[in-house]
Amino acid sequence: MNSNAHIHDKRDIAIITEGEFDAKVLKKLLSDKAFNNHIDILPANGYSSALSKVKSLLTLRNKKVILLLDTDTVENDAIKEKEDFVNYYINTTLNKDNFKAFWAIPEFEIVFLNNKKFVEELTHQTINDELMEFAKTSPKKLLATISKQNREQYMTLLDNEEIREEFFKDGLIKEIYDYIDQ
Repeated sequence: MNSNAHIHDKRDIAIITEGEFDAKVLKKLLSDKAFNNHIDILPANGYSSALSKVKSLLTLRNKKVILLLDTDTVENDAIKEKEDFVNYYINTTLNKDNFKAFWAIPEFEIVFLNNKKFVEELTHQTINDELMEFAKTSPKKLLATISKQNREQYMTLLDNEEIREEFFKDGLIKEIYDYIDQ
């Protein structure tokens, strides 16, 4: 009887991303982690689509919803404005126990720059701190330029367990993992 009670306490978690690539990366990174909850990673077709999916999913009981969005800027005022809009639209006061937004500043590819092993393997060179700081304003563009690869090709590097584990030491992926694992 007790074990059945535990099953009913279990909450499913849905992670909504703005696009397919973000979802693929998260699936790969979280695949070898053990969680007490079932996790669905659901890509949307952009910002508006992601917000709509979240609103729909929040109508389901026993569902925790995580939203992962790009800020598309590094400007603090613009980021705050976007956060305020999402909080208003999702009505975070009503959904505070089962909703959490995470922000990729300025875009999802920032997660790769937070992983030195990944960057060095991708570029076959050590990137100095000055370039790394500059890269944080446009990570997608910088990674494409210095690697001469499209981002779909980054997926093969995620097969390396050592590189995958590095994502959980710092940054956005660690924040999401910590939130799920609590």
